[in-house]
Amino acid sequence: MLGSRKIAGFSLIELMIALVIASLLATVALPAYRDHMIRGAIPQATGGLSLFAMRMEEYYQDHHTYASSTSCGATTPVSEKFSFSCVTASGGQSYVLTAVGISGDLTAFSYTLDETGAAKTVALPTAWGDVPLNCWIIKKNATC
Repeated sequence: MLGSRKIAGFSLIELMIALVIASLLATVALPAYRDHMIRGAIPQATGGLSLFAMRMEEYYQDHHTYASSTSCGATTPVSEKFSFSCVTASGGQSYVLTAVGISGDLTAFSYTLDETGAAKTVALPTAWGDVPLNCWIIKKNATC
């Protein structure tokens, strides 16, 4: 009876093959997942800048200037992944809004929007392309 018993389990070779396959999948899947997560967060910047610009135009309609006594007339959008800022110029007749990534891989991203509607990408990771560009880059290797 002892010789006829079947041993259950995996051999060392089978475990090594499974480990190699899992490693290959991880080397492909993790960078793709990271890029997907970044692309999912970028609309917080572009959408926030668009909302900020709309608020600035509303403020201008009421006050005939983009500037308030402290800074920009509109309230800054709130985002978990980007910080927003505003600079006014020409006696409050122009502005540049900026969104800069504040967490993780997003710290390499920076976008701007001015009162004329000119959207620019001013900072990107080097793998995403060269800057500055006169549009918002929202995916890797995109162009205007």
